[in-house]
Formats: sequence, C-alpha cells, structure tokens
Amino acid sequence: MNYENVTLCKLALASTMYDSLTPFNYSLGLLNLATGGSIDLTNPAHRISLMKWLNDWGCRHLSEDQHEIASYSILNWYQANGATLFPNRKQLWDLEDQELEETATAYGSLKDRTGAWRIRGGRKLEVHIGATAASKILFAIRPKALMPWDEAMRTSFECDGSPTSYFRYLKTIRHLTFQIGVLCRNKGFEIDDLPKELGRPNSTVLALVNEYIWVTETRKCELPSSHTLARWATWG
Repeated sequence: MNYENVTLCKLALASTMYDSLTPFNYSLGLLNLATGGSIDLTNPAHRISLMKWLNDWGCRHLSEDQHEIASYSILNWYQANGATLFPNRKQLWDLEDQELEETATAYGSLKDRTGAWRIRGGRKLEVHIGATAASKILFAIRPKALMPWDEAMRTSFECDGSPTSYFRYLKTIRHLTFQIGVLCRNKGFEIDDLPKELGRPNSTVLALVNEYIWVTETRKCELPSSHTLARWATWG
C-alpha cells in the first residue's frame, strides 16, 4: 500500500463508503453501548458482548457455542498481560517504540490462546484466537491507539501476523497518523478534531484510518482523485 498518497479528501470519502459497504460501525456502536464505551475484560458480560462483536466483524471461528472458551482465554490473557498495556487515554502518535514493543508481545500471547475446540476425524483440535481476532480485541480495548487488521491488510503491508510484523504495522500506521496530523494542521485544525470535522464525533482517528485501509485494501476500492471529485461537484 502506498500510504504516502493518503489525503483528507480520501479519508472522508472512504469513511462514507465504509458505512455503505458494511454494517461494521453499527455493530461497533452496539458494543460501545453495551460496555459504556469502555470495555472491562474482567466483566463477563463485557466479554460476551466483545465475542458477539468479533463474530459481527468476521471472526466466525470463535463461534457462539465456543464463546465461553474464548472468553475464559481472553480473561486469563488480560490478567497476565493487561498491566503491560499503556493507559487507554493515549493516542497512537503519542506512543514510544517501547510501548509498541510491549503491546506486540501482549498481542503475540493473545493470538496464540485457545479460542475454540473443533472435532475433526474423531480428533479434538485446538483453534487459536488468531492474528485477526487478537488485533480486533486490542482495538476494542485501546481504540485510540491500536489498529485492527485482517488477512488482506496483512498481505498489503507484507505482514505475516507475527508479533514482529504487528509491531512494524503499528509503527507504519503511527507514521501515517503523523502525516494526517500535518494535513489537518494545514487545514486549520488538529488531528484530534478530524472525526468531528468528518461528521463522526463518536469515532476515533484510528477507526477512520482503519476504514480507509479496509475500503482500499480489503475491498480493493479505488478512490477518485480530488480533481475528479471537484469536477463531479460542478455537475450539481
């Protein structure tokens, strides 16, 4: 992905397209409603809401009949790793490399936890939480700083799902937010105000960046240039 070509216009257009292409924001809204906008992984009800949201966001290997297993694994992971995570108030562009490295280590532990069990050919097989679901869980509990990803995104960014590649991905997205911050200041506002400027006051900047990457990389939608959009606007 050539993230150097990102513009505020393209971010705005992708966020509009995202809501037309998928109900993901609706399900995220339900999760925020159920958890008061702040997920407590020690709360069983919050973990069940999280599991339902993961299913809505495509993590169907963590099937409803296995939610108790995944929920227990997530709780154990949080009890062991939660204290290593940075405070929830921090934005990605405020994080140091060491904090990203600690997060990548926690991610690696989470993705390898048991998410479900399957019976195949008379054998009981362990299904891990996995790279995609682990990143989405981290996004859910640190929505201002940690990006979710899926297989298409990993392929686009040449990531293999390992903790090392997750660390590299977060650094890349952090660099992208620096660029977006410059674009925002050039237009007279700070990056913190970008969601409000795009009519999305309840979203985080990282959610908008994720929508842009999902539209352009996962769904392979080619966004028109600013020049094309300006020409269309003259048509009335």
